[in-house]
Amino acid sequence: MNKEVLAFGRVIQKQRKLLKMTQEELAYRSSLNRTFISYVENGRKIASIVSLFAFARGLHIPAADLIRQVEDELNRLSDR
Repeated sequence: MNKEVLAFGRVIQKQRKLLKMTQEELAYRSSLNRTFISYVENGRKIASIVSLFAFARGLHIPAADLIRQVEDELNRLSDR
């Protein structure tokens, strides 16, 4: 599994849960499919740049902050 894909999924899931949001609610707010969100969160699908901005919109967070969090998660993964 690609580290970047895994890190992105973990960040999306973490942010969603911080907001106490279901995948269904995130799907509605981001105009993404709930199954796609599940696959991304589990590292089974790669999100496009368009999806990155949709996730950011749905989570009410700047896309740059999501990327920064992914970089932080990658650092944590590499420290293991």
